[in-house]
Amino acid sequence: MEQIKPTNDLSKLASAAEMHRADELLCRTLRARTLSAVQESGGGHIGSSLSLIEILYCLVYRFLQIDPLKPDDPGRDRFILSSCQGAVALFAVMQLRGFLPPCSLERFLAPGSELTMFPTTRIPGVEMTGGSLGHGIAFGIGTALSARRYGQSYLTVVLIGDGEMNEGSIWEAALAGSHLKLSNLLVIINRNRLQIDGPTESIMALEPLAEKWKSFGWNVQETDGHSPSNILRALDLARGNAETSTSPQILIAHTTKGRGVSFMENCLDWHYRVPSEAEYEMAIKEVEACRCAGGQ
Repeated sequence: MEQIKPTNDLSKLASAAEMHRADELLCRTLRARTLSAVQESGGGHIGSSLSLIEILYCLVYRFLQIDPLKPDDPGRDRFILSSCQGAVALFAVMQLRGFLPPCSLERFLAPGSELTMFPTTRIPGVEMTGGSLGHGIAFGIGTALSARRYGQSYLTVVLIGDGEMNEGSIWEAALAGSHLKLSNLLVIINRNRLQIDGPTESIMALEPLAEKWKSFGWNVQETDGHSPSNILRALDLARGNAETSTSPQILIAHTTKGRGVSFMENCLDWHYRVPSEAEYEMAIKEVEACRCAGGQ
């Protein structure tokens, strides 16, 4: 697989086409590393993680104002992975960005490793220990309020799953975020329409989702969650809105569970399944061939 030197400074690339190709190559690398980590460790949420690759890449590698050399900088943007099933994909991106040492992903779920099933604050750059769903927005409200109180301009970004919205605490936080006028809070919804026990619309219907969030007083955007250029455009708009609006922000990112591997896409079995050696080899071949539309 073709590799690109790990750096988040792609500004020297001459054209939009080169930028697109760089995004494509890096996301393919991240998919392959995610698959490898799950297969070798014997655990991990592969479907959710594959659906989040482009979103996490755009956030951690391209957009967030964070520095692996200064992970506790008071002025850093805050990123909270509330949908903690995407942990292995987050670790892959954090390794690429320099928050984790090279080859650290090989120790995912190993005895004594800090790379556990869900992120913990023992890892530099992780703001919240994950595990129990539904708490990320409330945590993000706290960091957004802190920015306001101490005159900081950083943005708080929370990534939640659509199945996670079954949690009542999500909607309590939605009320609070609007009431407090936290325009410096952005919540991204991974809208892949599958949760652990079935399709979201069968388990607990969410639609009309955008209208629900608008009715709570949030500004809403929607985007293709597998298009880095579209994601980055929406993120840039959100940062601008943080300075000009008084409403918290939602970005509904439409994704596919298991994205990038044909036999995993939209298949509930892959919420937590680990591929066999043969399945892993087939999956890697598909990722390297870049089968999916748009190179992803």
